[in-house]
Amino acid sequence: MLMKFTAFFALFGIAVAHFSFEWDKFKHDYNKQYATVEEETERKEIFIENVKQMYSYREMHPKATFTMAINHLFDRRIEEIVPARKIRKEFHKIPIQSSGRKMDFPESLDWRTRNVTTKINDYLGTIITAVVSTEVVESLHAIETGELIQGSVEQVYDCCPQPIDAFDCIMNMSGICRKTDYPEPLNKCEPNKCQPFASFNTIKRMKTPDENQMLAWLQESTLWAEMNTGGKGFRSYSGGIYDEPSCSGAVDYVVQIIGYGTEAGKPYWLGEKWGQKGYFQIVRGKNMCGIANVVIQVANTKTTDATTKSTDPTTTKSDGTLQNTLIPIYFIFLSTAISRKIVTYC
Repeated sequence: MLMKFTAFFALFGIAVAHFSFEWDKFKHDYNKQYATVEEETERKEIFIENVKQMYSYREMHPKATFTMAINHLFDRRIEEIVPARKIRKEFHKIPIQSSGRKMDFPESLDWRTRNVTTKINDYLGTIITAVVSTEVVESLHAIETGELIQGSVEQVYDCCPQPIDAFDCIMNMSGICRKTDYPEPLNKCEPNKCQPFASFNTIKRMKTPDENQMLAWLQESTLWAEMNTGGKGFRSYSGGIYDEPSCSGAVDYVVQIIGYGTEAGKPYWLGEKWGQKGYFQIVRGKNMCGIANVVIQVANTKTTDATTKSTDPTTTKSDGTLQNTLIPIYFIFLSTAISRKIVTYC
């Protein structure tokens, strides 16, 4: 009995020492600093729990198609990374509908190689919808003009707070401003602070999950896509193609789809705002994590009415998603000034 207790405590000591080493390395690698001893203790506990979950998944899924590693978010709870939304939409894994159009596209596409996407940032929390909507407009502008300019996420966050539809709101503001002209959040909307440099006159919203249609749209510009992040192993994803049946439920996050391809015979989407370096690959053709449920693209189409929405029969206004309905811009400014007291800005 004594030998069993001795062995147990020895193993326990080894485990504690290992987690302490991992914690110290994590703080060094990501330059983590905490305001108080209490905060660091709490963050360490969260970190150790996340590491245990990662090790457990690796052990249970030795043939997983993706790799996992400790990243800069391991001291955060998932609720801090993916905050609760006011509106959620359940999705079901249904057969992907074909658009019925002839598909003759390149085998792969990566908009990063064409210098039309800005560098990855570290924004977290409720500001993420402003981040992705701004990036989609930035990329469209770069594709059309050859000029990549960083837009003001802060302007969109101030003037288009959730659950307001970000793209309707941006259209009402006549576009987005430069980051240099509106660099910091003001806790209220200041529409006259800057002059928009990038705009659009069409918002396309996918009516039903259709990854063939996504492929077609992506030839023109990047996409906004909402997805679920609750799948096993997703938070510690570091590489490979994420393909995990447990990734289902309500959409709770938004990403920018910037490309697609095939690796070892498995097709994938290339997305931003997740993964070891801010990018991730997720299997294509399965509606994995609901990636095809809520897809939006903006464009500039030739029309006599600058505010006309797309009349493409494959698109429509999304219903019950993270985005809501059109709200007049004067109401946006008024409601923002009254209700917004604190800005969540990371």
